[in-house]
Amino acid sequence: MSQNSYNVGDHVQYQGIGGGNVENSTTHGEITDVVTDKQQAGSSGVTVNASAEDPRYVIRNDNTGKETAYKADNIKKAE
Repeated sequence: MSQNSYNVGDHVQYQGIGGGNVENSTTHGEITDVVTDKQQAGSSGVTVNASAEDPRYVIRNDNTGKETAYKADNIKKAE
């Protein structure tokens, strides 16, 4: 798990696929929610198994406007 903690309103650079261990392009977006329990998250309504120790960050993509939940490992840096 990443040692970084992010907050609602943070603008971040992140990888949409691969959890940080796959070389692919990055994108940008804004964190709109921090999920800390098992619930539906993001535009698609996918259920995430989040916890206080392993939160999911709902990020609204700058280009598409779509909101998707990601683990901290997908986030490369806050901008």
